[in-house]
Amino acid sequence: MIKPVAAGSSRGVTLVAEPAGLPEALAAAFTIDDQVLAEDVIVGREIDLAVLGRPGRTRTVAPPLEIVGDGIFGYQDKYGGQADLRVPAAICDDDRVALATAAVTMFDALGCAGVARIDFFLTAAGPVLNEVNTMPGFTEHSQVPKMFAAAGLPYPELLDLLVTDALTARHR
Repeated sequence: MIKPVAAGSSRGVTLVAEPAGLPEALAAAFTIDDQVLAEDVIVGREIDLAVLGRPGRTRTVAPPLEIVGDGIFGYQDKYGGQADLRVPAAICDDDRVALATAAVTMFDALGCAGVARIDFFLTAAGPVLNEVNTMPGFTEHSQVPKMFAAAGLPYPELLDLLVTDALTARHR
């Protein structure tokens, strides 16, 4: 996988199947950022978790979401309305607890605030961290609002909570 370091929404991401495709993939990524990542392809289910950090260091983890599909979860998939997003993800309790614990650990280790989406691949060998999104997409149809809606926190209330917490933290 070739992708720009600081781009979002899978822009500039290319799956390189043959060495001959590498120059074109690098060129595409470098048009978006001056730093590029080259990563191994990880085979597994993509399971994403949203962590909400509240005043007093409380953490709430929304139900996990699974992205179902083949290949790259690209820009068109994310914003074209055809993505197969399943929340809550159909995973066993042990995996759910392990992923939630890992997500909160990453949230705290990176000093995240507000909300972050922590993405994993659930492989035959166990979970693998894919990435941490400290500024995840936040339309009403984005993953984080869908996860919190599944937990009973509707989009308008989630937005109000985040804004109120940010203003409260700012005045401390």
